[in-house]
Parts: sequence; C-alpha cells; structure tokens
Amino acid sequence: MTKKQFISILESRLAILPADERREFIQDMEAHFAFGLQNGRTEKEIAEELGDPFVIAREALGDLHPLQAPPANERNTVAKAFIATGLALFGLIAYPLLAALWITGGGVALSAAAAVISPALVVVDYILQDSFYPAKLFLSIALVGFGLFLWQASRLIFSALTKLTRGYSNWNTRVMKGRTHQ
Repeated sequence: MTKKQFISILESRLAILPADERREFIQDMEAHFAFGLQNGRTEKEIAEELGDPFVIAREALGDLHPLQAPPANERNTVAKAFIATGLALFGLIAYPLLAALWITGGGVALSAAAAVISPALVVVDYILQDSFYPAKLFLSIALVGFGLFLWQASRLIFSALTKLTRGYSNWNTRVMKGRTHQ
C-alpha cells in the first residue's frame, strides 16, 4: 500500500473527527512516512509497519463512532453468545421433551413386562387366595400376546429415541462449535 492510499483511507474513516484533530492525526502519519523514507525504507514497508489503516482509524475514533461494525473476532464472540443463549432456551424445551419421551418409552416397556409375566401373577394369586378363576387365567394369557406386541413396540420406540437423542446431541455440538452443516 502506498502512502497516498494509506492516508486516503485514514482521511475517509476519520471524517467524523473535528478538522483540526483529523489534520493533526494525518500529519503524524505523514511524519512517520517522511521519517521512514529518510531512513531508506519504502512506502510499502512503512505502511506495513504502521499496520492496517482501518484498525488505526477505529482505534483513533474510539467511542465516537457507535455504529461502526465490531471487528471480526468480536462478531464471532457475539454470534457465539447468541447461539449459546438460543440453545439454552431451546434446551429448556428440548431436554424436558426428550426426558418425557424416554419416560414414556420406559412406561411402555414396563407395561410389556407386566403383561408378559401376568400368568405368573395369576398363579401367585391362586396360591395366596386359594381360589381359582379361569377368566383370570385366560385374560392373563391374552395379556401375554399383548405384552409381546408392546415389547416389540418398545424396542422400536427406544431405537427411535436413541437416534433422536444422538442427533440432537450432535447438532448441539456442531452449533456450539460454530459449524452449521456436517
């Protein structure tokens, strides 16, 4: 970058400063260039030594320019903060929902187990009560079939819940790391 380009960028970026302050700042930068040229350095070397004119202008303005965009690293930090807040709020819904689904799946599995062992419970009832009702035995045998059906359903439910939980966890991890796609 040449001296003319460097100074031009500074002048355009510092336009909101009062004229005397802006002129003083530009004169300081021109003095750096003059001193460097006297010591045998090129304009490009001097400009590189001074740094990015956009950053210099932003630092010179300080709080005078509130609408100026924050530097890229600050934008990333702000974006990550918004993402983390959004995930936290979404987590207030998603985690209880996942927990409720897992509890429902557990209820289906327990119902299946109870239905499958119902004939054994009828036998225990017969021993303890010393009375036999054939309707209870036939109902418990029917419940075994229903229990086997529920057992297969609970296996499918747990498989789907495992995939859902893993997918949500992986998505959460990708978003927190700043990657939106795989």
